[in-house]
Amino acid sequence: MNNNHQLSEVQTIIWDIMNNIKPIIERNNYKYYILGGTLLGAIRHKGFIPWDDDIDIGMPREDYEKFIKNISKELPDYLKLNTYWDKSPHHYYFSRIVDTRHEVKRTGSTVERNEPVWIDIFPLDGMPNNGLIRRIHMWKLLYARARYHIATFDKINLKRPGRPLSERIVIWWVKHTGIGIHSNPREWLDKIDKLMKKYSIKDTNWVCNFMGQYKFKEMFPKEWYGQGKMYEFEDSRLMGPAEYDKVLTQQYGNYMTPPKNKNAHATEFVQ
Repeated sequence: MNNNHQLSEVQTIIWDIMNNIKPIIERNNYKYYILGGTLLGAIRHKGFIPWDDDIDIGMPREDYEKFIKNISKELPDYLKLNTYWDKSPHHYYFSRIVDTRHEVKRTGSTVERNEPVWIDIFPLDGMPNNGLIRRIHMWKLLYARARYHIATFDKINLKRPGRPLSERIVIWWVKHTGIGIHSNPREWLDKIDKLMKKYSIKDTNWVCNFMGQYKFKEMFPKEWYGQGKMYEFEDSRLMGPAEYDKVLTQQYGNYMTPPKNKNAHATEFVQ
């Protein structure tokens, strides 16, 4: 195990989730890549970023759909798959594997809430090869995502560091006018789902994790993912994009320098 730091209570639980699903992923030959802060942790810390409170995994759309269709049959009773179309309080587009025995409090939104400890599973989708068509597709996705977030305004993490000025303006506007907050978030998630599935990775040169925190900063040439590469992570090894330096530089800039604002999810461990 990485000896640079001791795992927190939440990280210990998250690592247990990962150790349960990794053999299932490998046994079924689902292609996956660690993303975002998890990839950054693997490179900078050989494991969890010391203050991180989740693991992010991306799967090409075809593998993602197979995973969410079949995973529940192979999980222990205390682990559950949450998707936006199930009857759980889960309201995100992407899916989660959650440990129902443990919760964290989300403190960054207007209404505090408890959520089970999780691992995020994101679909990776293709983007158009033609630059103009790609730009139009990007604007359609951004509009649908903005409408979805407005419809779930009470759950937006208002304390998230580094939020772009455009998003802060929209948040201020909605907070003071209430426009759009009563629309149905499920309808907007269905529209996002349709848009994201429009272009197959097999037919495009671009791959995007659009519903991740960084939106189009997580759109990369397909060869950056490639067949993937194994990276040390705690007492194991996890698959990540082949060109990790290009990926992390696009997302974070000077990624080897830790940020001042650390807890992006604004969470507190409950039990």
